Amino acid sequence: MTDAVDHPSLAAVVSSLAGDPLSLDAPPSWSQGRTLYGGMTAALAWAAAVRTVPDLPPLRSVQAAFIGPAAGCLTIEPLVLRRGKSATTVGVDVHGEAGLAARLTFFCGAARPSKVAHERVTAPAAPAPDDLPAVLTAGQGPTFAANYDIRHVSGGLPFSGGEPEFVMWARMREAGGADPLVSLIALADVLPPASMPVFPEFGVISSLSWSFDLDRLPDDASAWYLCSATSQSTADGYSRQAMDVWDASGRRILAGSQTVAIFV
Repeated sequence: MTDAVDHPSLAAVVSSLAGDPLSLDAPPSWSQGRTLYGGMTAALAWAAAVRTVPDLPPLRSVQAAFIGPAAGCLTIEPLVLRRGKSATTVGVDVHGEAGLAARLTFFCGAARPSKVAHERVTAPAAPAPDDLPAVLTAGQGPTFAANYDIRHVSGGLPFSGGEPEFVMWARMREAGGADPLVSLIALADVLPPASMPVFPEFGVISSLSWSFDLDRLPDDASAWYLCSATSQSTADGYSRQAMDVWDASGRRILAGSQTVAIFV
């Protein structure tokens, strides 16, 4: 068995979606514990929506609920919930071997003339990624993280006792042939939970929900992105965090929020 089979690229995983309904075997090299990594689950759901629903307007907003493990043979079923003159809403259910694994809603909307345009956000200051060392070496971190090159900019590191936030550069290692938007969705969830710096010890984590909005669409699947995550509140075994993704020129691409279950 070749390394390409053991460690398929994002494009190879997406191209393996086949059948009616669309299905594939969850690749172990994209796993986080006993489930497919959440960013990859969302990326596959969007790839399935694009393949199934013709002429979708640009993606604007996503809501994802991670319900059970996305493991084994996955079945991905998109359904058009509403198609209007300028907007289309698509629901996607992802089923794993244990039942419903994720339910996502994609809101797509065509551009229209408007007299209002502004941006009131600023990217964090950060050295160039090439000036920073890699965060993880071979064998460190969750399995899926080997698919990414990640560089620490600021914030605490896991278990360091530092501030519950991260700013890191990230890019996909093997992006050849990948759709830029599918790649971005897979990457946007790559940081550890922002509360992890204050963990007193290692503990299992599980993303429960993730919502994000797109300020603009990406055009390069292999680009570096500056990712930030900030824990806003943590109590009772749950952490709520804000998340942003910026391109190398300092333009925000994506803004999101996530609720994470923590077993510490």
